[in-house]
Amino acid sequence: MELPNIGKHCTFDGCAQLDFLPYTCYRCKRIFCQEHFKLVDHHCPRIDDPQFDIRVPTCPICDKPVPGPRGEDPNIRVNRHIQNNCADLDKPTNVCHQKGCKAKLLVPMQCMDCRHAYCVKHRLPVDHECQKVASSQSSKRPDRAEAEKQRLQRAQTTAQRRQELALLKEKAKRGHLTENEQVRLATLISLEERNKKPNCAVS
Repeated sequence: MELPNIGKHCTFDGCAQLDFLPYTCYRCKRIFCQEHFKLVDHHCPRIDDPQFDIRVPTCPICDKPVPGPRGEDPNIRVNRHIQNNCADLDKPTNVCHQKGCKAKLLVPMQCMDCRHAYCVKHRLPVDHECQKVASSQSSKRPDRAEAEKQRLQRAQTTAQRRQELALLKEKAKRGHLTENEQVRLATLISLEERNKKPNCAVS
């Protein structure tokens, strides 16, 4: 019993065999049977296509493979490799970014501040001395002149508050306080008492 709807016919000239498990050539994209699936057997028209040539040239000096993008002349790539003293042109991206650390990263851990990948040992900003964190902390830290200016402003505010408190107390003795002044007097007294309380020391 024939099953013409199952499988596909070989496209090689003179074959046309029905194959239930046909092969598709990855170069010419045609369908072939088991006898003609090889490039040489079906005379593939793209057998010498340089696009499918994935061989990597080897340096004649250091015997290292010199990979490059497809379409680039391998001689140019090898010459560039030799002119660079047989050093790798592209640094590997799976190595810890910390200076002196050569740990390979199976699972890279990216720093949220500097956006570089580090190993488990140097994953924290403190461990790899993150420059972004250091610069942000130095910018947030006020200098001596700014700190002195803030201290003077606090002292001036405290003096003004005490002067206002004394005036309101004097006015309260005479009994001429409005409702807003009474609220203000209570607020100033509360602030004054809070400032007089000693700080709690934890032993």
